Amino acid sequence: MEMRESSSRNGSSSNSNSANNNNNAAHLHAIRHSMMNNNINYDNHVVAGDVNMNDNSTNNHNHGSAGISSSGSSRSTARFAAAGAGDANNGRLMMMQPQQQNQQGVTSTGSGSSQDVIMHNNASIHNDLHYNNPNNNLYHRQPQQQQYYSSSAGAPSSQAAASSMSSHHNNHHNLLTDINPNNTHYSQYSSITYPGELTVYSWGRGEDGQLGIGDTSDQDEPTYVDALRGVGVKQIACGSGHTVVLTGEGEVYTWGRGDDGRLGHGDNGWKYVPRLTHSLTGQIITHVTCGSYHTAAVSSNGDLYTWGGGMYGKLGHGSESGHSTPRRVEALVGLSVIDIACGSRHTAVVTNKGCLYTWGDKENGVAGHGDTEGHQYTPKLLERLSGKKVVQLSACGFHTGCLTDQGECFTWGEGKFGRLGHGAERNCHSPRLIETLLGKRPKQIACGGFHSAVVTEDGKMYTFGGGEHGQLGHGDKVNKVKPTLVQALDGIVLQQITCGWSHSVALTTNGEVFTWGNGDHGKLGHGNGKKVSTPQLVERLVGHLVVRVASYNEHTAALVEPQSIADGGSRRRAPGTMVPVSACYLHDMKEMVNDEEYSDVTFIVEGQPIYALRAVLAKRCEHFAAMFRSGMRESEAGVEIPIPTISRAVFLLILEYLYTDSVKIDLDHAVELYIASDLYQISSLRDMCCVIVRRSIGAENATYLLQGAHEAHCHVIKEIAMEYIVANFDVISKGEGIKAVSHGLLLEILSLRP
Repeated sequence: MEMRESSSRNGSSSNSNSANNNNNAAHLHAIRHSMMNNNINYDNHVVAGDVNMNDNSTNNHNHGSAGISSSGSSRSTARFAAAGAGDANNGRLMMMQPQQQNQQGVTSTGSGSSQDVIMHNNASIHNDLHYNNPNNNLYHRQPQQQQYYSSSAGAPSSQAAASSMSSHHNNHHNLLTDINPNNTHYSQYSSITYPGELTVYSWGRGEDGQLGIGDTSDQDEPTYVDALRGVGVKQIACGSGHTVVLTGEGEVYTWGRGDDGRLGHGDNGWKYVPRLTHSLTGQIITHVTCGSYHTAAVSSNGDLYTWGGGMYGKLGHGSESGHSTPRRVEALVGLSVIDIACGSRHTAVVTNKGCLYTWGDKENGVAGHGDTEGHQYTPKLLERLSGKKVVQLSACGFHTGCLTDQGECFTWGEGKFGRLGHGAERNCHSPRLIETLLGKRPKQIACGGFHSAVVTEDGKMYTFGGGEHGQLGHGDKVNKVKPTLVQALDGIVLQQITCGWSHSVALTTNGEVFTWGNGDHGKLGHGNGKKVSTPQLVERLVGHLVVRVASYNEHTAALVEPQSIADGGSRRRAPGTMVPVSACYLHDMKEMVNDEEYSDVTFIVEGQPIYALRAVLAKRCEHFAAMFRSGMRESEAGVEIPIPTISRAVFLLILEYLYTDSVKIDLDHAVELYIASDLYQISSLRDMCCVIVRRSIGAENATYLLQGAHEAHCHVIKEIAMEYIVANFDVISKGEGIKAVSHGLLLEILSLRP
């Protein structure tokens, strides 16, 4: 039986925030009161006053329950408010128009209900979020910014992405490399430096919610994780039944199976959509990974945090106790960790000096210290490699592999099936050189449950170990005790390989994904559950530029880059795939918002003019279309149109969305923007407010959000906040935020508690 650590959250908030919430609530109430009383009607079309916010049936058509759990961010305000004009980085919310959907429609064959939120103009989500599969997404990128990929021993690339946040990584810059396969070392776990946001696709087994799509269905083709829309993901890792991602701002989201506390939320509950790990608030995380039952993260100052099941001492805290929230590994304080790998019963890290430390189970030589009795409860230097500089590391199941700066490949642990590549099935109690790979210039090793794979500098791949399911890719089901070249990929240059327990996933330098091995639960992504013994292209991802892949046990994930038409059509595209809108186009459209030079209508908001173009507003919003053709004063040219009941900031957000189909939503604006977009009948924007609230709500902001939504009569967001507070009342009731809740609301909360 494992000990579990109780949740610890900061429930404090400033008086100014409370005052702002009260002011906003009063302002929002005035909006609703004024517009409902006026009940403005254009072309006999009621645009305000006829919406029952309690009646989800008016908006939730043909949807079933998705079981979305709340997610949160203590830095949500900073995330969604910090970017200025033209910012295409983290927190950008991308909306799709109906005509942008692929003709194939929904492809989620593993479930009776579709899976991803499509943000087009007739979408409705409200409290129960439901999903359709977006086959095309409207991406964007900062104009005139190049793509940068860097993965050297995993963590340095993460640190490079976070270099603007921390000065601790200058000594790692010499490790950074580009996408050239001839000079890049990769970690097993996906890590990129990219100036925009990356989207996440997942597929395979979903029984534990590890796919992040809101339910427990399997998916036999890559499925867009819409709950991460607007989050600038830069790294992803898969565990046995859970998944973890790292954002460009150094925040960590986890989801899936929650027993042993492996998700880090202070409980053992399952989460079916990504949820922020609040306990890491205040830390800028640069690298994440997970094993079968535990998770780990490296901070910008090189500290290591681990959580989850503590059996065999794999958390490194000196005992076998588990922890349901991240806890710093004190034995490594003073060292700078840059890479980490987790197996089923052990953990290994590399420091910035290239030193390798391991801990956990010693049986069969898993820890690599030469002995096999008992467990190693704290990190211990691996003496066998003390004279080497380790540059890349991988672990899975019961063995580990690493590369040195001299191009050497070492493996150790359980040798069954030949997974160590030494020509036999014997266990190795300490690191041993794979002689077959000498001179092959390996750049990445990936360990799977029963097999291993190595990618060389020239993009070739060697596999070895268990071949029962065809996971070695040689066209048979024969074990290989030495690294063997995968002939089926001859002529294809690989940049990364990741191995599950019985399948393999390879990524090419042109962003295509090949999978093979055991296809049960659909984890190969080919639309069925068949086994494949040679690499097969994942057709569902053709036309997308995949930049990293991840897998562990029964599911697979991919990070997909926003696309650009700048490739000139050089990459293969799926039939019927639309060319995405360019970054420059989106930037230019955003620049036209409130630009007098490109306007023919003026709105007066909070006493100041806001300029817009009638054609854009009328085409994108029926409210404005009806206004401009109504024959009323507002339709006359040159007339200034007063907007007395909406704040300037929110009105500009509405215009930005209408111009660009994307907008960054600050949690502080979510309630007002929900009401305003509902009254303007912009359903996709209204529903995205719900997504933002669900993802950003936390113990430190839930009570203020509840009180503000209640006073603004915004029942949908009130219900979201109420649901979260009831579920987390033991934590929230101990924080300062509970004082913001009125007596009547507090009684309502207590009445809903089980």
